[in-house]
Amino acid sequence: MKFSYVSDAVELISIAPAKNIPLQRVVNRLLSDIQKRLPDCRRSWWMVRRTTCLANQWAVVPERGRIELVSETAPNAKQISEAQYAPESESLHVAFRDGTTAQVKL
Repeated sequence: MKFSYVSDAVELISIAPAKNIPLQRVVNRLLSDIQKRLPDCRRSWWMVRRTTCLANQWAVVPERGRIELVSETAPNAKQISEAQYAPESESLHVAFRDGTTAQVKL
């Protein structure tokens, strides 16, 4: 499963078990459960890993309070140098390599 600190998207990365393949409804239920508890997932990941996995990715800031991950060649794209998550306020502070910053309320 994959979740993000910049959007509410929850995705299935891949499943390739040799046996005991889960039913589609089980996978869908798991995705739904993660979606419902996304703040808990973000908080737990941050508390254990202390990373948002956003460093070195490219993003644009289409409007204040929002960022979108893009390819390096996108117009106005900036590379993220670091991102800090604040679980208590469910917000993300992003620092870009050009020295600018953005604050995102999730």
